[in-house]
Amino acid sequence: MIMEINFVNTPKKYEDKADEIVSELFELLEELLLVQERAALRLQRLKQKQLTLKEKSERHTEIFEKCTEEYAEVIRGRCTEKEMAFKHPSCIGETAAYAYIKGLYTVDFTMKKADTAIVITHFRKDALNKKHKFVLKSVDGKWLVDEVYSGFEGERKWFYIEI
Repeated sequence: MIMEINFVNTPKKYEDKADEIVSELFELLEELLLVQERAALRLQRLKQKQLTLKEKSERHTEIFEKCTEEYAEVIRGRCTEKEMAFKHPSCIGETAAYAYIKGLYTVDFTMKKADTAIVITHFRKDALNKKHKFVLKSVDGKWLVDEVYSGFEGERKWFYIEI
């Protein structure tokens, strides 16, 4: 992995797990980003077409359903049942939720127990300093996303979001 991981309250015995856990998470985020970008492109093309409002609404629904199917396929087996219950992105549109992974961001890694890791990404989006927190659980030897939160730098409050 070509990123620096900042260890936060992580005993030395868990530091060697960081590369594996963070790498798997970022592979997932890259695949989700591709789904989001494809959906955004479809929506952009839809805006350019000369269709009735009803036709545009129907096509928009089709695009969202296709995105939902693709999203569910990507997260299957990579998220816990709790997170799988959502099976769709929190939004689709112009700015993909994980577009920051193509630019500048930092990563904090916290692991205090053998079966739970927390990865926090810090990034800038829409002129705001933001962060995502991913809680990962080890289930049958595989690291799964269990919870995802979003927040603003400088604030302690987190908002639960779907992956």
